[in-house]
Amino acid sequence: MLNQIMEDINDQIFNMLGDFCGIFGQKEVFTLLLAMNREKVYNDFLKAEAGFNSDKLAILDQGINNSPYQNQVENYPEYLKILPSLTIPGGKAFPDVGELPDIDEEALSFLHPDIKEACICIAGSADGQFKSRWLGRNALDKCQYWSSTKIIPILNVICSLDSDINTCQIRGDGKNLDFNEAVEDVITYAKKVGSSNALSAMFKSFQTYVHLESWLKEITGNNHTEFQGLYGEEPFIMSPEIVQNNQVLLNAVSESKKREDQTGENTVTAYDLTRIMSMVGWYYHLPEPAKLPGMSWENLQPFIRNLGKDTARYVDVALEKLGIQNSIKSPVILSKMGFGYSSSRKRTELTYTCFTQFEYQGEVKSIAMTLRGAKALGDFEKEAVEIDARMAAEVTEIFRVLVRDVEGMTGYVELLFQDVF
Repeated sequence: MLNQIMEDINDQIFNMLGDFCGIFGQKEVFTLLLAMNREKVYNDFLKAEAGFNSDKLAILDQGINNSPYQNQVENYPEYLKILPSLTIPGGKAFPDVGELPDIDEEALSFLHPDIKEACICIAGSADGQFKSRWLGRNALDKCQYWSSTKIIPILNVICSLDSDINTCQIRGDGKNLDFNEAVEDVITYAKKVGSSNALSAMFKSFQTYVHLESWLKEITGNNHTEFQGLYGEEPFIMSPEIVQNNQVLLNAVSESKKREDQTGENTVTAYDLTRIMSMVGWYYHLPEPAKLPGMSWENLQPFIRNLGKDTARYVDVALEKLGIQNSIKSPVILSKMGFGYSSSRKRTELTYTCFTQFEYQGEVKSIAMTLRGAKALGDFEKEAVEIDARMAAEVTEIFRVLVRDVEGMTGYVELLFQDVF
């Protein structure tokens, strides 16, 4: 009781200080400073979980309709034409297709221990080249990334089509689906067409398990990945074909895609997903040898818009917590969440792969990342809300580091106040 009273008093004091700083136009500096108190940030997100449970979590299931950026999604492809700058040292040319970049495995030690695996790529223009830096925590460890991997077979299909996907349908079993609507349902779980799991299994029907896994390896340069599983449901259409004006463009392979016949599991790496997201978000700026083979900018645009509708809104709440949501321009937030309970590992796991870009204080910030969090408490409901809050807190910290002006006022005040927080 006493702790709660003290917390309320502290909150009131901080709100007063924030208002005071706002008088001098420095409220953002103050909110960025407050975010240095990472445990408070986590506790704030945990409080927001009140009334939520594993069936619907506060941030994982917030949905695009509750996002302040929902009206910006249509503009995402145009915003992605803006060239970001890479201001941190040590960047190298963005890797070509099939080239494994150097990943700094010591750089993400600041992340909470609940984040078991992570990979971050920061990229942009530097010295006339498009360069990148890759940071990791167990970034090449092969793990289950749940529904976050659903973007892979969709991209494979788009890369296999040499036609405008906006006019394509997927048909079979007496069904006729609009291509982009099927992709949207995978991301949003809205079930306008079908379930996300069944539709994702359907998108895997256009390649054999071995060929799709090989395609992923050829893209990333990581040969220690397994991608031969489904998503817990039978394909929405068992033997689909993609058509345009009644002309068949792509047929399902003859290999059975029934659950009982799946040949393996979906165990990829944080690096794999970050690499894929980076090649989507920076496609417009990458040199040809680094671009997704077979992809066109025209066909990537509808996928980008759909990827902007993920149910998980961790970047949204991070930008709000940092107090900069009203100061950024040309925002892009692309993401795909994953969530589940592992009976073999006896813990709840949450995955989040995303690409984010925005202009802040005259600089275009751009980042691709994948985080995999896990919590084992022997109580699924408690694990679920805690890992949801933890993911939000860690995404907040990553963006705090990304946007802080370490050579300007924020950095100076941080030095003065680091012992306080």
